[in-house]
Amino acid sequence: MTLSNASIDLDVYRQHVKTLASDEFEGRGPLSKGEEKTVDYLVTQYKKLGLKPAFGDSYTQAVPLAKITPKNISSLKIGGLDFSAGSEFTARTQRIVNDYSLTNSDVIFVGYGINAPEYNWNDYADLDVKGKTVVMLVNDPGFASKDPELFQGNAMTYYGRWTYKYEEAARQGAEAVFIIHETMPAGYGWGVVENSNSNTKFSLVDDDNNASQVGVMGWLHLNAARQLFEKVGMDYGELKDKASKPGFMPIALNTKASLGFTNTIERAESQNVAGILEGTDKPEEWVMLHAHWDHLGKVEKNGQTTIYNGAVDNASGVAGVITLADALSKREEGFARTLMFSAFTAEETGLLGADYFANNPPVPTSNMVAFLNIDGMNVNDDVDYILQYGESYLSIEDDLATAAALQGRTVKMDPRPQNGLFFRSDHFALAKQGVPSILFMSLGDTDPSFIAKRYHKADDDYLPSWTLGGVQQDLSLIGSMLNYYAQGDVWPYWKRDSDFKDKRTQAMEVKKAK
Repeated sequence: MTLSNASIDLDVYRQHVKTLASDEFEGRGPLSKGEEKTVDYLVTQYKKLGLKPAFGDSYTQAVPLAKITPKNISSLKIGGLDFSAGSEFTARTQRIVNDYSLTNSDVIFVGYGINAPEYNWNDYADLDVKGKTVVMLVNDPGFASKDPELFQGNAMTYYGRWTYKYEEAARQGAEAVFIIHETMPAGYGWGVVENSNSNTKFSLVDDDNNASQVGVMGWLHLNAARQLFEKVGMDYGELKDKASKPGFMPIALNTKASLGFTNTIERAESQNVAGILEGTDKPEEWVMLHAHWDHLGKVEKNGQTTIYNGAVDNASGVAGVITLADALSKREEGFARTLMFSAFTAEETGLLGADYFANNPPVPTSNMVAFLNIDGMNVNDDVDYILQYGESYLSIEDDLATAAALQGRTVKMDPRPQNGLFFRSDHFALAKQGVPSILFMSLGDTDPSFIAKRYHKADDDYLPSWTLGGVQQDLSLIGSMLNYYAQGDVWPYWKRDSDFKDKRTQAMEVKKAK
């Protein structure tokens, strides 16, 4: 690997961020005028750079979405208590139904709600939860115990993610799920939960209108959970401690849950956007650079309009993709492999655009060499390290260390491994299909106030005071890795045994057999 000599134009980068994070783009909400402006802007930029369409003759891939807005949410009646929507619980559904009702559903505490054979852990063992309401803890037992021999200790596994918990509960046949929120193991405060789950959300739609998913995807405030357990004669702290130890058995709370709400549903197509710089020798093999284009859009509340411009998250990343595409497309001799530059929709509502792309790829996943994903850049001064998310997963981690060393930098491990950031951005949708994938993220690392004051809030705006030193060095580093993959014969690989590694092995075996 050699240090990238691609010329990074920070003036060009700054203009892209200012534009994408301007009020004119209305917070880049999917299925909005903001999306139309964003997609048009990206396609125009790709055409200017001479990139070819990634999806046949199109720069866009239509992603069928349902836009679901819960309304008229009743109180949650559980354990003889009435909890208020928003301040004490959140509830939504991805089922395509106009009215939803949970009536007198038996409630069971299922610990962490995890079924992980490789860790010899199954919170659902010998348990029938069909049609019932399950209450569970956030994160996984390793975080609670800090035992490095339990799961991955303090570092969250995928089993700790809320997405997994809803998916597994659905596989078990549960009707409703309430995850008990705690700030430390969740990685964010209740305000993020309320803001992210009380307004419009988006969902992919299957042939059965998502009927196989859980009826209620819910969160329960910690204070409400404590009240609930006390009301049924149990101690939350004691149960939490028991649930974090091997051999935990689920506990029926001997109470019922009831809840109702209506949905306003709109069905439409959002757009993934991608352009390619076609390879000269191995055009069928793709190396990919990505950033999600969407943010939270604008919200009308109490007669006021709030625009969530998402400057760092993630106009900064999209601008980085365009800027590197600009720099690399100027290379006269080209690249042996094809480079894809992409921006997907609906990351903020569950990696939906990435998930659709991963399951409907323009080339087989076995032809995808690596997927590099930018989600929030360091827009401040340069630093002497690069952050790494996830440990001992992939050989890409070794390449990251090499690229950093070329700049005189070191690799710094994720300072918040308990937050599971490796599982929370678009690259993970590709990883689940076996594609070696890596995350570049600097949300709050050089600005300690960012998470508390601006993350997913209206104050995530472009600031003229940004020095962009971090952008300069990180784009250069990413450029080095792209050049390495696009010029050589290297195929990054999975190190740790996992479903992701198995998927990759199967895909490569099918490829060899053809």
